[in-house]
Amino acid sequence: MLKIFILAKTLLKSGGLLSGEKGRRRWWIVVLLIAAFAAFGFSVGMMALGLYDAFDAAGAADALLTLTLGATSAVIFMFGVFYAVSVMYHADDVPLLMALPLRPYQILGGKFLTLIVYEYIFEAFILLPVLVVYGIKSGGGLLYASYAALVFLLLPVIALVMACVLVMLVMRFTRFGKNKQLFNYIGGIIAMALAVGFNLAVQTSMRSIGSEQITAFVSGEKSLNALLGHIFPGIGFASAALTKSAAIAGLFNLALFVLCIIAALAVFMGLGQLVYFKGLSGVTEASAKRRLISHEELGRKTAHTPLVRACLKKELRMLVRSPVAFLNCVLMNFIWPVLLLFMAVGSGESLDTIRVLLSNLDESVVLAVFVGFCAFVSSANAITSTALSREGKTLFVMKYIPVALKKQVDAKALAGLLLSGISIMLLTVAGFMLGINIWILLAALVIGFTAAAASAYAGLLIDAANPKLNWMSEQQAIKQNLNVVLHMLAGLLFALLIILPVLLTGMGAVLTVVYLVTVSGIAALVFSVRGARSVAARIEKMNV
Repeated sequence: MLKIFILAKTLLKSGGLLSGEKGRRRWWIVVLLIAAFAAFGFSVGMMALGLYDAFDAAGAADALLTLTLGATSAVIFMFGVFYAVSVMYHADDVPLLMALPLRPYQILGGKFLTLIVYEYIFEAFILLPVLVVYGIKSGGGLLYASYAALVFLLLPVIALVMACVLVMLVMRFTRFGKNKQLFNYIGGIIAMALAVGFNLAVQTSMRSIGSEQITAFVSGEKSLNALLGHIFPGIGFASAALTKSAAIAGLFNLALFVLCIIAALAVFMGLGQLVYFKGLSGVTEASAKRRLISHEELGRKTAHTPLVRACLKKELRMLVRSPVAFLNCVLMNFIWPVLLLFMAVGSGESLDTIRVLLSNLDESVVLAVFVGFCAFVSSANAITSTALSREGKTLFVMKYIPVALKKQVDAKALAGLLLSGISIMLLTVAGFMLGINIWILLAALVIGFTAAAASAYAGLLIDAANPKLNWMSEQQAIKQNLNVVLHMLAGLLFALLIILPVLLTGMGAVLTVVYLVTVSGIAALVFSVRGARSVAARIEKMNV
């Protein structure tokens, strides 16, 4: 057991969210994360407060916990399947761990603990506010708080064990998942579709929830609560332990929940000892096909290309060919317009109603909001904020190839701007369909690209200040890179700088255009000239 905890600690330290290039920790990072959790947790808590009142009015307040615990477990299971394949089979450290004097169950145990730790982050945002609201509204005391803390720590185990067992059986007896690249592409797209679908389902159900729906959720053998209890063994015990925490029955149910956890871990470790190493055989990075190239095609591929254009093609190919980069950097530019559409549909308003609302808005406000959105989108796709981190330990190549560093930096910024343009163009089309004035859209489009360019170079500056170059998998460089969060916060502040003055001062259309052109133009000019030089100088000084 000691080796399992040591391995888990090492894996977390090598890919931790708070680890910088040399393991530095900064207090302001913790403050930012706490602030983000507080803001999101407050909104979830307010939603939980409304749900508690609705369930309590239907006489089923206790069922809210079962529903929340089951829904959390379901989401953990869905995404746990993809995470388990990535961490247990596709991670670059797997061959290194197999060469060490470790048994299969020890490797699995260490990796399982890392998965659990990352699930706690998800739980903290979703489940923790519900537990707090229920405890306050139901009058739960210190005993409830103790039981809730234990349930919070143990809840992900059963869902993750089910996901990992499914993955181990599939990897052992089928070829599915053996190709890393193909699986990551398909799995990532499915995971994003599930996330968007889940978000839409939650918004739709929140609009229509009433006493009849609550009764259907909690009553009968075929209710949602009963179904979740059957799918995830132990959920009913955990819920009963919390709702009956003041009685001896609460302790009894908590003990049964812990026994379910122990049994699940025993099955996971035992099965892993038998099939894990056998499932690793045949895992490949990617498949390749041989293709004959004609002399004419070879001539076109080797023809002279301008330097920035060549570097841009290299950046775009790296983003598309890497599954992690494609899903988190490229595909996100298609997701943002879809999310905005779902938010509009989820609000319960029809498209005709939205058209009327937009027509009543001042054109200056529409223009400012559009430009602000462009600035934010360019900072939210993680392209430029991970541009240097994605190079990893091969960053030294940028210093030795016969291309000026500034040109390479410009190419990275241009890649981010071009891909951000997908979201901007989709938003423009949506605005046209919703009846926004075509001249406002054209003006917003031009100014928006200027704001997006400034935001793209700002991401490079953030990544150059503290690049994450030491990583075992590209997922750590993108999904576990704090520079992405910092860039999003910077983009949000830039968007507020664009929007708020227009809202607060009531500028006219002409004055708004002058203000937006001035702010976006100065920011783009400063970041593209001075910022690019600073990034190039920073790369030159890096000891890689």
